[in-house]
Amino acid sequence: MTTAAPPPPAFLVDLPDEERHGLPTNFTQGKAGDPVLPDLFASLTGARITTPAAWRAIRRPELLDLLAAHQFGRTPDAAISAEHDVWDAGSPAFGGLAIRTQVEIKLSSDAGASTMNVVLYLPAAAVARSSGRVPVILRLLFSPVVIGVDDEGVREVDGWVTTGPDAPRRVAGRDARSLGRVDVAAFVTAGVGVALIYYGEIEPDFAGGAALGVRRVFASTAGPSERAPGDWGAIGAWAWGASRVLDWLQAQPGVDPDRIAIQGFSRLGKTALWAAAQDERFAAVIDCCSGEGGQSLSRREYGETIAHITAPSAFAYWFAPRFADYARNPEALPVDAHMLLAAIAPRPVLLINGETDAWADPYGAFLAARAASPAWTLLGGTGIEPAADFPSLDTSVGGDLRYFIHSGGHDAAPTDDAAILAFLREKLIDQ
Repeated sequence: MTTAAPPPPAFLVDLPDEERHGLPTNFTQGKAGDPVLPDLFASLTGARITTPAAWRAIRRPELLDLLAAHQFGRTPDAAISAEHDVWDAGSPAFGGLAIRTQVEIKLSSDAGASTMNVVLYLPAAAVARSSGRVPVILRLLFSPVVIGVDDEGVREVDGWVTTGPDAPRRVAGRDARSLGRVDVAAFVTAGVGVALIYYGEIEPDFAGGAALGVRRVFASTAGPSERAPGDWGAIGAWAWGASRVLDWLQAQPGVDPDRIAIQGFSRLGKTALWAAAQDERFAAVIDCCSGEGGQSLSRREYGETIAHITAPSAFAYWFAPRFADYARNPEALPVDAHMLLAAIAPRPVLLINGETDAWADPYGAFLAARAASPAWTLLGGTGIEPAADFPSLDTSVGGDLRYFIHSGGHDAAPTDDAAILAFLREKLIDQ
């Protein structure tokens, strides 16, 4: 018997309904409905999944196939060559707290080539021990790394301006939009390495970006109106690029190849979830405010919906074209956010949301995490207990699958890094 969900907390206040992307938008919790979710353990064959072995052999592959076919698109299978040019190795950074490595990764095939740059910081104390291997968190950034950290030694790569006059256009990295800085020192001091990549180097974030990023390696650069229903979108490309960074990280001295986490915010939170769902080498996931198409339920009529995110003025190019088919009828979608989360089980997942981020539906994310938790239980992990209350502000609920809500909105908050470091200490650093 399913335990009734706790009501939304009073601090998730209702907002006036409005129109976005030419569509009505509900910001009233009482009008969001009570969605009936697809059964997590009902196999497409009709079998009931009751054992870890059956989950791994039957249900998890089914979920990945459904997510690929109906939401993110299928990643092509092709022979890809990867060259790694480590041109900066062993440079001190952050007052000697970290050792910096920079690599240019060139991916190529007979169809084309693409290049991306990664910056890796390892704790200097661990590097000095030479035999020590540390966990690493791969962070996907909206800004070129040169403006994402306080380190003058970082190579400047081009950035992209994707909104405003004359957009999209390529600009020097220092002229790109800055969206905050990464506190590398706090992480290396705690004993965890930090790897950084600018997502625009994997693929620029606009409808024509496929011709300028990693998808050209597969010759899959069709425009938005030319893609087949199940073709992959930008999220699939960013996720695939993250796995190519993981290939390199796992081979680096000082990096524990079995303790590499991935972190993303908003659309890059969706990317982090999809990357980890497909690639079990990612040991943990931190997803902040990914909302629709990420950690929040598509079947809940609140904030951003499939109709909004796939509208012509929005972000249909992030997904498979078929995802837009469910805009008018999300109940027909064979998957939902709880299945995306469950495909990562039993690995640790931290979901972060913002109190005032109604567009991303923080309560819908809590419901998705609650519905996904039985997958962690089946596989020997811990999620959100059926009777658990919604957490207070700046606190969390859950275990290996954990939900945290910060004061503030669709942005990083001062309490986030402390919550992330506490999570990493428990799940990766002290292992």
